[in-house]
Amino acid sequence: MICACCWQNPHIVILDEPTNYLDRDGLGALVEGLAAYQGGVVIISHDEEFTDKVCSQKWIMEKSEVTGAGRLREEGELKFEGEIEETQGPDEVFDESGNKIDVKRNKAMDPKEIKKAIKEIEKKLKDNKKKNTMGEEEMWELGDKLEELKSALEAQKS
Repeated sequence: MICACCWQNPHIVILDEPTNYLDRDGLGALVEGLAAYQGGVVIISHDEEFTDKVCSQKWIMEKSEVTGAGRLREEGELKFEGEIEETQGPDEVFDESGNKIDVKRNKAMDPKEIKKAIKEIEKKLKDNKKKNTMGEEEMWELGDKLEELKSALEAQKS
């Protein structure tokens, strides 16, 4: 669920033992990267020197030697250096197979923009009938988009 929430516009990074296989230069680059990152960071690590450099607040799990139960101890405090800037993610994302995923944004279009988009789609569909340049799936997607735009235009007229 966390991954799904962060897929389009990541705002939190979770690192489990990030220092295990890093050399000195890699460790320095990681510290600098985390310092520059504008989102939240959760780190699970046994490397106290590393966590002292990058963490303002620590939740430390300790095992009681008497009972064997875990006990959580908190150190430090949350520091807010200002509000996190509102950022937009990329317009297109590529999955692990290299497939392009278009990011859909919820932005309101004015009637002129909608009419222009409708004309462009109708032109593409008309050109496809003449030259047969698109695949069936792309044609269906354009048809769906055309219907969506026409519905949005009608809704704005009402």
